[in-house]
Amino acid sequence: MQKLLRIYNQILEYLARIIENIHIPLFLPGIGCGVLGLALPKVSLHMGEYASRLLRSLEYRGYDSTGAAFQGEDENIILLKDVGAPSTLVKTLGIEKQSGKLFCGQVRWATFGAVDKNNAQPHQVKCKRHLYGAHNGNITNTPELKVWLTQEGHIVVSDNDGEMLVHTVEHFFDIEMDRAGNPTEKEAIKICMRQALINTGEKLIGSYAAVITEPITQTMWAMKAGSSLYFGLGQLEGMPFALASSDLTAVLRFTKTLVNLREGEFIEFNSDYYQVYAQKNLKFKRVNAPDEVYLAGDKIPKQPVLSKLRAEDVELKPEFEYYMEQEIYGQVESTGKLVKLFQGGSNSGNHMLELLNEEHLTDYFIQKMNELLNEQELEPKLELFNSILNSAEFAQLLSAAQISYPAIFEVAVREDFENKYFFSNDKNTFIDLIGKEFDIRRMFLAKVFDSLSEASSVEEFEHSVQEFLKLIKNTVQNNRNAYTIACGTSFHATKIGALFFNEIAGVEIIPILPGDFRGEYSNCIKDNDLIIGVSQSGETKDLIDIFNDIEAKNLNIKKVVLVNNLNSTLGQEKGDLAIQILCGPEIAVPATKSFMNQITLLYYLAIRTAKMKLEELQTSVSEEQKQEQREKLNQREQTLAYIPSLINETLENTPDIIDAIAAKIYMEPSIHILATKISGVAMEGALKIRETVLNHSEGREASEFKHGPNTILGKNTVFGVKSVRNFTRNFNDVLANVDEIAERRGISRADTRKINKALVDYIFWGTIPFNLSLEADKLFKNTIAQNDFFSTLYRHYPLIYVTGPDKRDVNLTISQINTHKIRGADTYVIAEENEQLHNNASENPHKGKYYGWNYVILPKTGDSLLTCFSASVVLQLLALKMSVRKMKKLDKLNVKDHGVHPDVPKNVSKSITVD
Repeated sequence: MQKLLRIYNQILEYLARIIENIHIPLFLPGIGCGVLGLALPKVSLHMGEYASRLLRSLEYRGYDSTGAAFQGEDENIILLKDVGAPSTLVKTLGIEKQSGKLFCGQVRWATFGAVDKNNAQPHQVKCKRHLYGAHNGNITNTPELKVWLTQEGHIVVSDNDGEMLVHTVEHFFDIEMDRAGNPTEKEAIKICMRQALINTGEKLIGSYAAVITEPITQTMWAMKAGSSLYFGLGQLEGMPFALASSDLTAVLRFTKTLVNLREGEFIEFNSDYYQVYAQKNLKFKRVNAPDEVYLAGDKIPKQPVLSKLRAEDVELKPEFEYYMEQEIYGQVESTGKLVKLFQGGSNSGNHMLELLNEEHLTDYFIQKMNELLNEQELEPKLELFNSILNSAEFAQLLSAAQISYPAIFEVAVREDFENKYFFSNDKNTFIDLIGKEFDIRRMFLAKVFDSLSEASSVEEFEHSVQEFLKLIKNTVQNNRNAYTIACGTSFHATKIGALFFNEIAGVEIIPILPGDFRGEYSNCIKDNDLIIGVSQSGETKDLIDIFNDIEAKNLNIKKVVLVNNLNSTLGQEKGDLAIQILCGPEIAVPATKSFMNQITLLYYLAIRTAKMKLEELQTSVSEEQKQEQREKLNQREQTLAYIPSLINETLENTPDIIDAIAAKIYMEPSIHILATKISGVAMEGALKIRETVLNHSEGREASEFKHGPNTILGKNTVFGVKSVRNFTRNFNDVLANVDEIAERRGISRADTRKINKALVDYIFWGTIPFNLSLEADKLFKNTIAQNDFFSTLYRHYPLIYVTGPDKRDVNLTISQINTHKIRGADTYVIAEENEQLHNNASENPHKGKYYGWNYVILPKTGDSLLTCFSASVVLQLLALKMSVRKMKKLDKLNVKDHGVHPDVPKNVSKSITVD
């Protein structure tokens, strides 16, 4: 037995060397980190619990290391940090049990500096002045800063850019304090720190957000310099608190009251005070108003606003095990809300508006709604809401509804209460006001306000669409180019968007990555070009840089952004027009519902562009031809309403067959997804598998596979766990046979061991032994002559085909299937039902040998464009099920730190805020 184990170890060692030299799927699709700063007015025994909740909520942004710094009433700091994820370290480091008045925390995705304790954040410095802090982002001149800081007398203990930032602040703070005569008065110290932060911003190169704390004044500063940063105010234990975080969902777990921050601003705060300043000279565009201009150090007035999201929106519902699963199934509702916006609002909302108009009460309730929305605190909101409940106007409306609109009163209201299915952007405000117990009067009033808010959202959205149409009309008329620029999942959405605009509107949209745009088009753009940036977070650094480059050219180029967060850097600052994708919060790192809402919005914009082009640009087309095209576009527009139900039908009917496919391929080391014409779908599906399963996966247009990538079929050197298992089983049989023959021929045990070792050397390095006896040498040569050792490593290669129902696309897919399966491919098809396609996929080309195949039948639409929606859902589910299976398998095998998880896979981050 020990001999077999020794041989197995030799085999695994050799395999590891070969695989290392041949195939390592390395990918870094996202870098994030997360930084936190929490201030209370006095020491709380529960500060460690709050810190732990915050750190765990940021785990998806980084889990290489975790750190927390706590300060009480004096200047002593408790600093706890180490390598590892917050879900583990908040317990093992004792973070949960800490008390404190101030907390600064960080989760790290390593960029500068190895993954070790020295490079973990926060950093405490005392070279010249006592400070502590942490950052999120990437400071690219870190090596130069380390040399400079060391020359200036700082003791730098790590290679981490976060430490360079804190030391740099310390350096300039020391200079300002000396210049001011080393004041002890707190306000004077703060003045010195503000100037130090301005000087630091000039010294650092890169994109970051940071929290710095000065222990004497017990004041915190948070800087937003090209990376995401959010700030919230609220109450804990009956005390005011202030919270800075690089993640919005972390803040929402504690408060809905936010102060919006923009790039180039920093905020000075403690528990009950804040002030925003300009870190550099700033200029912000404003619509129909003079630009905002601030010099470095200027105060920037900011009022808190109430978030339209709630903490409940970012919690995992009990019927789901993973956020990714919840968000895949949430696409029915998220696209439904968007489609309602396209259609001018929900039916129940429009009926409510009719009732308000009939009773001449619209103006009254609009006034009251604005009063509610302008009030920041919940208690005054409830008081106002209750007073409206007791008003004569409400009694009049309620009575009229019971008579004229019983459906609103009895059906829609109750259903909305049970499902919390409001449509407006302010829905959470109204949900908070109705309470948890069913009260028809409170629910009805909430529905009134929801309907009015929804109407306002519809009006704002339609205005933004009209502005978009003006911009694209200008580009088309001037025969210029329109580009969609995006990264990752958003880029794949723009690939599908280009398909929509081409097929529906006949308008060319060039989808391109930011780096490729810089390399291939940046010097070719001209006046009247149109730039459409797409980003879920609105903080994608690559995209922000391109927008800055375009702005610097001073050309007449308009910039549109499609974002989920209008308060983001792209949403607030970089575009001439921002259109919200309205997918709601998305917690899992792999994007799903944001992608679905992006392609839904692009589908709608393509339809509206086609209508605009028909009516305003096609002057030479006869009225009869126009009418025919109008009818086609109207039919196309009607398909919008089908999208949520198409997603729902896919989710209901395909999970079992998808799970069966996942069971076959989840441990395969490499997969190709081949889509006929709809390559964006294949690319996004492959990204989901790469992100969550950590298997190599590549998506491409199907016909391209035969132009080189098909060399992976048949014999190759991409070996997975199943290949290794088959090899070791076969090799075990060979060794057993060698032992049996050797014993029969009287070969010594020593010579038998030499044969075994020689076989391993021969298999992996091709070497022939010279130290065997005559009989042993004969047995060795017979053994290698009779065995093809590598044959058991070879497996059929999984190909997943995606096609729409168009006849040409189906025929091309059939051609690809037959071309590739005879060369060693297994076949998995995602398509609407088609007998010919099914027969070609299922037919075994290997005459009784194993052949893997399956067919996911999509809901019938007869429309290749709608296949983009249903097929994308299937691939999302496939990635989820593969990830869960592989995660559980590796856990069972006790593989440590494997990083496979559908919500927080290793190496990736939700928002890419570094270069």
